[in-house]
Amino acid sequence: MIFVTGGTGLVGMHAVAAFLRRGERLRLLVREGSDKGPLLALLHDEGLSADIEWVVGDIFDTIFLVEAMEGCSSVFHAAAMVSFHPADREMLYKVNVEGTANLVNAALENRIQTFYYISSVAALGRGGHGSVTEEETEWKDGPELTNYARSKHLAEREVWRGHEEGLRVIVVNPGVIIGRGDFSRSSAALFMNIDKGLPFFPAGTNGFVAVEDVVDACFHLSDNGLFNDRYLLVGEHQSFQDLFKKIGASVGAEPPKKSAPKWLLNLAWRAAWVLEKVTGKRAVITKEAVQNTDKDYRYSNDKMLATGFSFRRLGPVIESAGECYKALYKSNAQ
Repeated sequence: MIFVTGGTGLVGMHAVAAFLRRGERLRLLVREGSDKGPLLALLHDEGLSADIEWVVGDIFDTIFLVEAMEGCSSVFHAAAMVSFHPADREMLYKVNVEGTANLVNAALENRIQTFYYISSVAALGRGGHGSVTEEETEWKDGPELTNYARSKHLAEREVWRGHEEGLRVIVVNPGVIIGRGDFSRSSAALFMNIDKGLPFFPAGTNGFVAVEDVVDACFHLSDNGLFNDRYLLVGEHQSFQDLFKKIGASVGAEPPKKSAPKWLLNLAWRAAWVLEKVTGKRAVITKEAVQNTDKDYRYSNDKMLATGFSFRRLGPVIESAGECYKALYKSNAQ
């Protein structure tokens, strides 16, 4: 029995499908009112039975977690909060750090065999301008880091603490994850946002990875006995301009044609901040959200490639996700 968190999220739903294909029995932790629709649609499209044990609760109830995890052999922890709004700072640390610590403790209590943790490149150190980030790049806090990055770094430390206390772990650090998911949230929302129309694209570049590769990498590491280490997962580096063009083509929409200059972004988040104070309506753009969008981030995937793993090309992944998006949101309009 595999205990899964975040099973209705982008990575989690693909992990659920992969576990089911491997014949595993699953127990999914979901919050009250969680939207299971995108997960169930994925399972239906892949011809998989949704024979899943659902448990309703949250990762802050420590006694519940210990009981819910009983009889499980592994934990796949994909649940996380992603936000760049200052009002979410406290909840970011609560979900990502405290929640992960609670799961680690429950896993130790239940003598879990393997703890899979979906971390992030945000949890890794950053080199100077023009440098390439690796798994062992030194972590240094600084004003350019977001609270999301800090929370994921601290959450990963909880996983390594669990390892020191006897837990066998697999930690992966994916870049920006691309693929089919709930198109209203996380990076999957790029398809919907570009379809609805974006005036600008970010000026920078980043490292991207197919959502299927994040899941496959976890199984590849486990199947080959490569435990108790971290692996950076980036299949391709692309500019946001090129990525947005491909997503636009996949959903039949015009991508943004102009780069967002830094002065305009700074003006936009300040205006949004003032508007939020005046109206009480939550700002859709914040300082943290735009402060690094003009950076050119580079990541090394040499360590993962050395294990014999191969990454998918992003083009077909984007096309497949775009077809799914169109079937859900545009089929009736065409």
